[in-house]
Amino acid sequence: MDTTTLYQERFARIKKAINLEPVDRVPVIFMGMAFSAAYTGISMKDYCTKPNLAFHAGIDAMDRLGDMDGANVVVYGRIGAVLPALWMSRVKVPGRDLPDDALWQVMEAEVMTPEDYDTILKKGWGKFVTSYLPRVVSMWEFMPAVILTQLNIKRKMNEFRKHGYVVICDAEARPTVPFEALCGGRSMTKFFMDLYRTPDKVEAVMKVILDEELEAIRKAPTPEGIGGIWVGGWRGASAMIAPKIWDRFVWPYTAKLAEALVAKGITPVLHWDQDWSRDLERLKELPAKKCILNPDGMTDMKKFKKLVGDRMAMMGDIPSSMLAAGTPDDVHQYVRERVELFEGKGLLLCPGCDAPANAKPENMEAFVEAAHKYGTM
Repeated sequence: MDTTTLYQERFARIKKAINLEPVDRVPVIFMGMAFSAAYTGISMKDYCTKPNLAFHAGIDAMDRLGDMDGANVVVYGRIGAVLPALWMSRVKVPGRDLPDDALWQVMEAEVMTPEDYDTILKKGWGKFVTSYLPRVVSMWEFMPAVILTQLNIKRKMNEFRKHGYVVICDAEARPTVPFEALCGGRSMTKFFMDLYRTPDKVEAVMKVILDEELEAIRKAPTPEGIGGIWVGGWRGASAMIAPKIWDRFVWPYTAKLAEALVAKGITPVLHWDQDWSRDLERLKELPAKKCILNPDGMTDMKKFKKLVGDRMAMMGDIPSSMLAAGTPDDVHQYVRERVELFEGKGLLLCPGCDAPANAKPENMEAFVEAAHKYGTM
């Protein structure tokens, strides 16, 4: 089969899974940044600093693993330039701050100050971020990374397509979840204290951020492919925050961002690490068959299936711990149980969060093999 036909077949399969329609086989999706470096034999230093090498490591890993339908996201490399803007934190990278084959590390520290809240209220979020980023990343690194990424988006998407792979998160919108950005900049300890000491000011800042993010979504181009984009959740997980705090500072913003994305024809991919089981019922408030839950293996999928399995697809959730420390038999059993739980509908099989650098190759290969064995309808 030629790659154009293969791409079309895989695209249709993924769209059906998102729409909770019957499929011939459960889609198999790749997610493994650090794993792809280790699997293809390149150093973490090179993976972080040589974007073309990092990009092709992902495609090479997918080719070696076998018949995969697509990738969760496109990896552009430049970890030391990109992650600080995402986390609002300094990032240590191998070859510069760490040994060549160490994993990059987000540095937990208070960089954003309480006074910065006032700056955001006065000047706005976008202007604040422009002045803030030099605190966490060299602008000589950051600006070329942004420009080159924008220039290469279409070329790299086409490269995936030439290999017959579908990219789930191919939309150009980049929504910022207020809770996650502020928590990253302030540090978890300081920010959680802010939520209790100055809740009204934090809420006012979040509303400023939300208004600017909603406007950016409205101006974003309508995607041509799957049209997914991450709406990330890490520190805002239900297991980490009291219900009244979560209801006030996490969910309203996540929901409004998701609704705005759907209105624009973009598919929110709720990339939720940690355990969100307590609040899964709130997902009923989002438009049906328009979003994807992308958990990491900690959220209760039986509860998810019972509450919203008729409204939302799930992309996941093979645990990183299993891929690193388990056996191929463990992976086969987990995949089979997921396929049986979802009865073949509304399921895209994928490593939870991101396959780690120390994932055993035989376990990743077992993941693909099991997906085909048990996921074929």
